[in-house]
Amino acid sequence: MHKSFKFNYLFNATLSAIAVILAVTPANALPEQNISTVVKWAKTRSQLPTLRYNGEAHGYEGTKGNLYFYADVTEQNGTVTKEGITVSGDDRLKFTTKNAKAVKLLQNIYNSNIANDFQKSGYITKVGRDQFYYGQKFAYITAQVQGGSSFQIIPLRNLPEFINNAKYCQTNQCDL
Repeated sequence: MHKSFKFNYLFNATLSAIAVILAVTPANALPEQNISTVVKWAKTRSQLPTLRYNGEAHGYEGTKGNLYFYADVTEQNGTVTKEGITVSGDDRLKFTTKNAKAVKLLQNIYNSNIANDFQKSGYITKVGRDQFYYGQKFAYITAQVQGGSSFQIIPLRNLPEFINNAKYCQTNQCDL
């Protein structure tokens, strides 16, 4: 009977710890997750628009105010290959590792882990307008675009592929 009490105590303590972790850990959706997870997550973020599927763009997208958000997928119900944010009409917000306003936006949309990973990421190279960074968890691509600043988050292991594609598109015609 004593062993049963210990087991129940440990079991309940473990469940309580898991419940606390899940309650404290913010939900976020990142590349390599299923798009349904990302769409549900986006609904919980007040800064983000409602996402709708766009077959031509091979992904889900939406605009809310001056913020455009998208998630690329291989198929309509597939896995996210990259996510992006473009903010237009705000000269003070530039997606750089040193821009406090941009880092704060990433923290508000994702969480402090992603914001810190980007802020501490290492600069790799610039190809055309794209600047490439590697973090501990993900890789990042930033660019100053017409009227705004853009940020992309990609799986870390795919960084060489994205750099090579950008280099290829410098000398060849690519659909962007």
